[in-house]
Amino acid sequence: MVEKVLGLWANLIAILERIGRVLAVLWHEIARAVPPLGRAGAFTVEVLGKYHKDDCLSYAAGLSFWLIVSLVPLSTLLFKLLGAILGSRAYGPATLKTLEEIVPYLPDKLVVDALANSQKIGGMGLSWFVLLFGSYWGISQLDTSLAHVFGLRIKKHRQTRKNHLLRQVAFLVGGLLTMVIFLTLIIGGALRKVIPMKQADLLPYMGPLLGLLVVTMVLQHLPRLHVKFRHAFLGAAISTALWWLAKWGFGVYLRHTLTWGIMYGSLLGIVAALTFLYYSCAILLLGAEITAAFYRHESGATTVPPWLRAKAGDPAKS
Repeated sequence: MVEKVLGLWANLIAILERIGRVLAVLWHEIARAVPPLGRAGAFTVEVLGKYHKDDCLSYAAGLSFWLIVSLVPLSTLLFKLLGAILGSRAYGPATLKTLEEIVPYLPDKLVVDALANSQKIGGMGLSWFVLLFGSYWGISQLDTSLAHVFGLRIKKHRQTRKNHLLRQVAFLVGGLLTMVIFLTLIIGGALRKVIPMKQADLLPYMGPLLGLLVVTMVLQHLPRLHVKFRHAFLGAAISTALWWLAKWGFGVYLRHTLTWGIMYGSLLGIVAALTFLYYSCAILLLGAEITAAFYRHESGATTVPPWLRAKAGDPAKS
């Protein structure tokens, strides 16, 4: 009986291997016939393989933990700066809606309390340095994760940006100011004369635009080497699109399963938000892998596979 089971298992493995070889040959022929499709496929396989090799899911777990620590002081700093410019409008429905889209699945009361608490912190004293210190940990871990993705933690000689502590603090402050300017222009209504849209019509697009802005800034300015804008933007655009798709899919899953509600009860919102934060970090690191792949191809560290460029007659590096 055992011998029969082992024989069936061996036959199944042999069939699967044969199917795999046939599919590989078929894909190679399609890729040679349609070079753009072949290059896109090879690029996708390269990115996913590097994503697995770099163990990005484990790095996403560590990154999500430190972002949890930094999320409250970071959002408090953001809304304190917004409040200094916009006054009470910084805490209005438009801001609440944008925050709920960027940090989804949190309980409504938690979001309202966070905004209310940010209004209680006044002055420019020690509390601001405490908030900056609390926000720094997430940026530091993000810098470490990006250095791993770009292969710079071991090959430190390839780093073109030094003074990591100063660079991280500058990125934190500069990123906050950029987000404040972006939100001020939209929430404050400064763009009404330029964009022929009502603020209510513009709000649904604020989340994706802000997400694209933040991820592009992270992928261009935080890595320990100089990244071109187009590489960062392409990685950010793909990861932002995947993030919104994942957000929709996770929402569908939560709405159609009773298990989460039974297990966690009143903690469902917090657990869901933390779980999705982990997936968000995994998607962000995928965007970083895409940006790093573009960088490797342009710098000549990676070439087009020989089987793909043979028929196209293009011996040049991608």
